[in-house]
Amino acid sequence: MVLMPRFLLSIGSCAALAAAVPAFAQQLDRATPLIEAPGEYDARSIQLGRVAAAFGGDVRLEYDSNIYALPSDEIHDVRAVFSPWINLGMKDDKVDLGLQARAVVRRYFDRKTENSEAGTVNLKGSYQFSNADSLSANLGWMRVVEERGEPEGLTTVGISPRKYDQFRSELGYSHQGAKINLGLKGSALRNNALRASDADRDYWQYGGVGRVGYRVSGIVSAFGELFLTARDFRLGDDPSALNRDSKTYGARGGVAFQPGGLIQGEAAVGVFRFNPDDRRLRSRSGLSVSAGLTYTPTPRVVVTLDGFRGDVATVRAGAQGRTDTRFQLGLQNEIYHNLRWQGAVIYRRSVFIGAGQKERTIAGLVELEYLLSRNIAFALTGRLANRESSEPLDDFDRSILGAEVRLQY
Repeated sequence: MVLMPRFLLSIGSCAALAAAVPAFAQQLDRATPLIEAPGEYDARSIQLGRVAAAFGGDVRLEYDSNIYALPSDEIHDVRAVFSPWINLGMKDDKVDLGLQARAVVRRYFDRKTENSEAGTVNLKGSYQFSNADSLSANLGWMRVVEERGEPEGLTTVGISPRKYDQFRSELGYSHQGAKINLGLKGSALRNNALRASDADRDYWQYGGVGRVGYRVSGIVSAFGELFLTARDFRLGDDPSALNRDSKTYGARGGVAFQPGGLIQGEAAVGVFRFNPDDRRLRSRSGLSVSAGLTYTPTPRVVVTLDGFRGDVATVRAGAQGRTDTRFQLGLQNEIYHNLRWQGAVIYRRSVFIGAGQKERTIAGLVELEYLLSRNIAFALTGRLANRESSEPLDDFDRSILGAEVRLQY
């Protein structure tokens, strides 16, 4: 969701796959700082044999000025958020395994229908079978609670937000040669709405990315990639409605910066082609953009840029498709060795093809964190958002202010 961005950028060819998923959002973790804490404030993992374990949790109190993202007669409330987590890792010269799990429990003071429980469990691993070649895999489950204010989010007062179970798997291969780099990645995603009335949002999504890169210098590579995404909605064959199954494919070219320099990450631009299965719908082409860059002019300052433009799935009534444009510009700064802040400005534009509807959202985030010790930190957070739509009932202004205690061991 625009109100709750992450500063940890998604860097890699998998961005083309993840960006095609509808933006069902729940803040499963807080914004991740890219500036490393000084050694005396860095939590130490617990060693359990070959396994390194870390655990902790966040306790947050937040005021939300418009919990339903309404255009008028806003309803405000205060909520308590509890978010325990655990990370397990095992690594040697060839194998790198990690397991992460987190839960997010929200409890509202007045609007009890907004209470929710979300969570994620993710198992990832890689195997380095030569100096240049490796395999990677990722399996995950996520209980998602849809945020109010999403382009297709529920705004009805008194009805609990939508909930989904998402299951994701990825398998990838990478070759890092002296000059030539190769990458292949495939993914599968199953989205399952928990309420029967939301069955039109159940779907499978399959994707693949192939990449060829050429190392221009020590840390700079130019690359080209092809991507394909196929969507299969469970109710896509309903004869009384449009078949929403589709395939999106395209190509991009760009430049990637490896770790070690002032700039890290990658940026690419190209085209996509959307082909619906229903013959009553028209195919279309558009500009495809993917960017995830960090610039570190000094050890205490990091500038981030995260961007995407392309086709995403939609269930909006009357819409034949949807194109999203999203950009986020952020800044992180270490004010003192145990005091740091970060902020971001976010722009989002959604165009619903066939429905004649457009939405524009501008949002901002700011956070101040004070590290009391290696185990305890305190934070103040603020998020603001304004959305204007061609449908006046979808306009809203919203602000969320919070105070948080963060524990890690």
